[in-house]
Amino acid sequence: MVPPHLDTKRLATMLAGFDYFRRSPSRLGGRGDHKEWQHFIVHAGDVHLLVNFSLLDESRPGMTQPAEVARLIVLAHGEGWDGDVERFEAEEVAVEAGRLHARFGRNTLRFEDGVWRLSVALRERPLAAELEFVPITLPVLSAQHLLAPRRPISWLFLPRLEARGTITLGGSTIRVEGAPAYHDHNWGHFHWGDDFSWEWGSLLPRGESNPWSAVLVRMADRGRTAARYQALFLWYGSEPLRVFRDEELRFSTPCCFQPERSFNLPRPLALLAPGSAADLPRRVEVSARGRGDALQLTFVPANAARLLLPAEDSLERLVIIHEVLGQGELRGRVCGEPVDMDGSGVFEFVRG
Repeated sequence: MVPPHLDTKRLATMLAGFDYFRRSPSRLGGRGDHKEWQHFIVHAGDVHLLVNFSLLDESRPGMTQPAEVARLIVLAHGEGWDGDVERFEAEEVAVEAGRLHARFGRNTLRFEDGVWRLSVALRERPLAAELEFVPITLPVLSAQHLLAPRRPISWLFLPRLEARGTITLGGSTIRVEGAPAYHDHNWGHFHWGDDFSWEWGSLLPRGESNPWSAVLVRMADRGRTAARYQALFLWYGSEPLRVFRDEELRFSTPCCFQPERSFNLPRPLALLAPGSAADLPRRVEVSARGRGDALQLTFVPANAARLLLPAEDSLERLVIIHEVLGQGELRGRVCGEPVDMDGSGVFEFVRG
């Protein structure tokens, strides 16, 4: 079976019609508590880059309605971690609902001619990127899943893109050409600190000729005693081939992976989370079976960074988003096709 050819015009139309910025309804007197982000990951050899353009409703004492705040997260791992979280004033931000263009200060994201063009440069760290992302798979769109009661989240993701351009890290500029990349877009109404947790990971092959890619999603309550949604999405070439859901999946997450050093963003909040202890598995093993198909996913962490967020309903808790780099593999047989893939992955674990 040969992977189907990708209709790039169809894909560009699809992404323009589904991946646009929603913006918060609170701007027009509607519901608040809105959060939205456009998220990109690049695996460029020994350098891994994460870029996140986010908009979120922020409430403060004395405010009659939430203010929509723009934040940029840029996180990179080469010889070690570097990155920052930057916040922008309203006059520095241009994002139009219904379009896939954003400007946060001098940082921009644009979708033109079926390609994302991203330009970021941190104010106080030697980290910048000028990249184009070319999608080479069809997306998956999923709407209105409940993180917690009355707390819906929706998403669109593409497991596989090709990145080209440059990444500047620590004074050195790296040329990127055809590097494997991942993109997702999430939006919904919830508070950081609500009764939820999630585990979200992507796996991309080392070799560009390997047709397989995968995304794993599991959402649960904060204590991780009950899964509310879980799915393993598998692509063959450009097309989604199979989704394993809920009772078709079995997880094994033995404790514990302990990073050698703790890297935290934003840096000031690290004072509230001293040390390097991490509630992370030393490996993630997922067995998927159903309708005659069988697939085994394994992910082994190698490095991790922490994004620290104050819980919105409590002054006494932090929510920690662990961004974990590692190696993964897929083995099995799905829809009659043998699956055999080794590659790089980033798994995100939300705790707290």
